[in-house]
Order: sequence, then C-alpha cells, then structure tokens
Amino acid sequence: MYSILSNILTSAIVIAYYSYKTLCFIHRLSVFVIRIFDKVVEAIMIRTVYRLSDTQRKVIMHMLLLVGVGIVRELSS
Repeated sequence: MYSILSNILTSAIVIAYYSYKTLCFIHRLSVFVIRIFDKVVEAIMIRTVYRLSDTQRKVIMHMLLLVGVGIVRELSS
C-alpha cells in the first residue's frame, strides 16, 4: 500500500520537475527570440530614420509618441 502511494508521489514530483524545466526552457527561448526580433526591428528603424528628411523625422516621431501613448492608455485601463 505504501509503496504504491510512494510511487505515485514520486512520479508526480518527477512530472512536476520536468514540466517546470520545460516551461523554463520555453520561457528562455521566447525571451531570446523576442530580443533578437527587437534588435532587428530597431536596426531597420534606425536605418530608415537616417534616410528621412528632418520634417519626415518629426512626423514619424510624433506618430510613434501617439502610438506609445495609446498603448499605455490601453494597458492601464
């Protein structure tokens, strides 16, 4: 009786441990992919901004500010 309960408890602990390890790996992998994606987008945006004239830069910066404010308002409500 006790060996059956012990085996069930041991298998539950092992499953929980490997599930935790798998979720940690998935989290690390997704953070890595998001950081790489962010750096690529940043490089493209910087390259694009350098090609713009001053007035075009001002317009883009205002648009980005408005989008940022909209995102903050959406997340805070």
